[in-house]
Amino acid sequence: MKKYRYVLFIGLIVLIAGACRQNNLDELKAIQNTDRNVSGAGADANGVVAGNEIVKVPFKISLSGPATKAFQVGITFNNDTVSKLIANGTLKNTVMLPAGAIDYDGVINVAFGADTASSVASVRLSAIEANYGKNVAFAFKLTDPGKGNQIKGSQSNILVVLDTKTLIKESDIHYVSLLNGGGILNVDYQKNYTTSPAGITIPLTINLAGVPAGAFNVNVKLNMDTIADLVSKKVLPDNTIALKPDQFNIDTLIRVNSNASTAVIRLSIGWPVFDANIAANKRFGFVVSLVNPSKHILHPTNSKMIVLVQPEVNLDNNSYITGNGTGLKAEYFSNNQQLDFDGRKPDLVQIEPTIDWPNDGVWQAAIPSISHDNFSTRWTGEFLAPVRGEYVFWQNEWDDGSRLYIDGKAIINDFTTEWDKDSRTAKIFLERGKRYKIEADHRENVGGQRARLTFEVPSAGINGRRIVPQSQLFPAP
Repeated sequence: MKKYRYVLFIGLIVLIAGACRQNNLDELKAIQNTDRNVSGAGADANGVVAGNEIVKVPFKISLSGPATKAFQVGITFNNDTVSKLIANGTLKNTVMLPAGAIDYDGVINVAFGADTASSVASVRLSAIEANYGKNVAFAFKLTDPGKGNQIKGSQSNILVVLDTKTLIKESDIHYVSLLNGGGILNVDYQKNYTTSPAGITIPLTINLAGVPAGAFNVNVKLNMDTIADLVSKKVLPDNTIALKPDQFNIDTLIRVNSNASTAVIRLSIGWPVFDANIAANKRFGFVVSLVNPSKHILHPTNSKMIVLVQPEVNLDNNSYITGNGTGLKAEYFSNNQQLDFDGRKPDLVQIEPTIDWPNDGVWQAAIPSISHDNFSTRWTGEFLAPVRGEYVFWQNEWDDGSRLYIDGKAIINDFTTEWDKDSRTAKIFLERGKRYKIEADHRENVGGQRARLTFEVPSAGINGRRIVPQSQLFPAP
């Protein structure tokens, strides 16, 4: 038994020694080259998928043989190639896409044993929409292949050219526009605005064409400098003005929510701004433009509009307007109770702040050049109605005869030699902020002289007769 054991032991030694000699021989052999050439294989035109916001463009690379090890190939943006091809006429009707319009991975992963690899570039749909009708192009450059592989110099680029008309329909373009864009939005009395105690708010609607998707922002810009130019070109009426920045408020950044097709810009103007301009009958003009949407593209014509605000809008405001009037023109006819019935000229013309002669002593002291009996007086000009409502005018403190005209209509007419009659009153509905022609006639026979024009507007909270104030009266020429 021992003999056999020795023989077996010696045999194992021989086998191990032989195996070691074989390994040493293998290690002495030359190492075979496993490097691969890497080339750009281009885009897969059949695999392009246009979504509602992104166009997915697959592209790939090829190897000169199966990869012996997994490795990565770098990807960089290379629009120099596209620029040259456009410049030399190789690419016609083509626009180069900027790097900001495309998202992509910075490397392509090559699996062990594979002779190709692929990745996907995500192109923003808005870049396609903005260049609808043309081709768009971009290019990648392959760099830094790992594990001893190398880029094949003549094929280091991947050029992608896309025909926009095959990707989307013109009717599907996500245009961002304004409702009534490209024209004039007329804001008139009870039209295109809402009211509050502070003033009005004009809603301007932003529209998104096509199927809505993710949320996006869009800026709002005002170009007030163009109002005067539009007036000079007769696009806007002559009495149109541009308000100062502190006279209105407007939203300048609008968020259009996910899956929404509309959003609203709020343009607000306070009632005091209307009051400050209503006497001059001014219209307010605004040139509103949408700019810099974070997604999608602006409509070429409907992303801007003119807003024209009419002064009649202020009729929705019934707070008291205090004017800047200076009074009425007074004409005195001495020794004549019938004014200028016979064509005579007045003996005295002056501006008087109010019609408020409480008694003959005050009147005689103020106007000594006019006969104290047997004379007549006419006051003419305009009355700025401070509120809207039914006005009650009174000439009951009037010695002697009286007449009152509003816009040429005699609402009180008792030009007699009687005095202080309570029947000398009339009601008339007037609109706030509107200037009405007014004429008051006085006739003095003999005795005392008095003329006091008073009013009240119970429906607007102006109760109790009061003198028509100077602030609301404007003299005739």
